[in-house]
Amino acid sequence: MKKVISTIQNALEYLDKLGPQKSFQLFRNLGYEALFSISEKVDHKKLLYLSQHLTEKEIVSLIQSISEPTLVRLIGESDPADLVFFVKHLGLSELTVLAHALPAEDVKRINQALGSKAIVEILQGLGSRESLDYLNSVGLEAFLDLAKSLPSKDFIPLAKALSPEECATWVKKRGVIEIPLLLKEFGTKNALQLLKKIGFSKVLPLLELFGLEELLALATLLSEMKLPRGKKPLQKKKLSSGKKKGKTRR
Repeated sequence: MKKVISTIQNALEYLDKLGPQKSFQLFRNLGYEALFSISEKVDHKKLLYLSQHLTEKEIVSLIQSISEPTLVRLIGESDPADLVFFVKHLGLSELTVLAHALPAEDVKRINQALGSKAIVEILQGLGSRESLDYLNSVGLEAFLDLAKSLPSKDFIPLAKALSPEECATWVKKRGVIEIPLLLKEFGTKNALQLLKKIGFSKVLPLLELFGLEELLALATLLSEMKLPRGKKPLQKKKLSSGKKKGKTRR
């Protein structure tokens, strides 16, 4: 009897908050059983918030795209406002990949550490699967430390310049703290050009040999040097033209 009363109360609240048109569209497209099955397993207020701030099509796609057990955990561990932001700015296809690939507790930690806006920027810049590769290679703690220490505009180019395996090697050998310092002191563009020119396999030995401070001091010293300019080599055209003239005189 309590279940029946609760179901009626929920239905009336949907009608009151969403209006009869949107409520009946949801009931028709999802079915009463599917909608109230989720309502019984998650905070009703959270589900109502999602229903109020997402379109009927978005709600139906969300429930149909993500399996019920995964969606229940995701809604339970997330702020509904963040879920709405992800659906609106990230898209359901990307959100579905993340929801099924990561535990809901990890999604919550990442969201609390970085914020929904930064997460969307990283995912749009790298792609969801590439971001997951980085997270799995580096580890959640190091990934969060690195992403928190760098703005998205620096983190995304760095992640594109280094493979997940290279970044994991760097973090394992040198830790996270040197990476943002290197980008800050050299400038992100210069640091990435250095990585590209010298190659990742040679940058790490240089850091291990000099240390970051000495390497930065050496780079500053080289940049301030006025190197002597040698004489310009004779151009081939002039040499060849001189030989031709000599042959003509004979």
